[in-house]
Amino acid sequence: MSEQSTAPQLRATHWVVGAYLLGALLHLGQVPWWVIVVACAAAAWALLAAHGHARLPGRVFKVSLTVLLTGAVLAMFHTLNGLNAGSALLVLMGAVKLLEAVARRDRLIVIGVALYMLLAACLVSQQMLRAPLYLLQTWVCCMALLFAAHPDAPVSGRAAARISARSLGFALPLALLLFVLFPRLSGSFWSLGDAGQAQTGLSDTMSPGSISELGTSFDPVF
Repeated sequence: MSEQSTAPQLRATHWVVGAYLLGALLHLGQVPWWVIVVACAAAAWALLAAHGHARLPGRVFKVSLTVLLTGAVLAMFHTLNGLNAGSALLVLMGAVKLLEAVARRDRLIVIGVALYMLLAACLVSQQMLRAPLYLLQTWVCCMALLFAAHPDAPVSGRAAARISARSLGFALPLALLLFVLFPRLSGSFWSLGDAGQAQTGLSDTMSPGSISELGTSFDPVF
């Protein structure tokens, strides 16, 4: 009997796949459409393999896929750095890792990838309308972490939901305290501004309103 054939292992796989897929969907509209297609295909493949309807790919296929996807991102963005290229690469590498997430360590890595995708989504947009999605992703990651770390624990889904919500509630005061007391850095966060927009001069291309946006920039010039 395989490791994923038991009900607790299946439950852990379902939540890990859900955490990854929701994290990837947070980047819908930011990364190229084919990146989301690859993420959904990997999630479907992992679920079919967990239920015994498919086999996970071998090492040669995964290495070849990793090289191919990295080359595709490099060809499209001409770099692997930056928020957009980095987010696309993160989603794709998470998809490859999902295809071998049969052990506890691999599942925890996928959850870590999902949390990094949440952070990248927060760097892209801090609109209040997206806050419920970010909170939902955080809660799903907590649920996935609980079931992946302790797959054989006799905890029902409802009890796990309460534990995850209570854990987030305990972390909220610390988050608010850090938000108020943590020093603000000058310039854009992690120096990740708009890659296609000039900040201290004129770019190769111009669009209506770009000059006014440059004039209202408060980033230090020198």
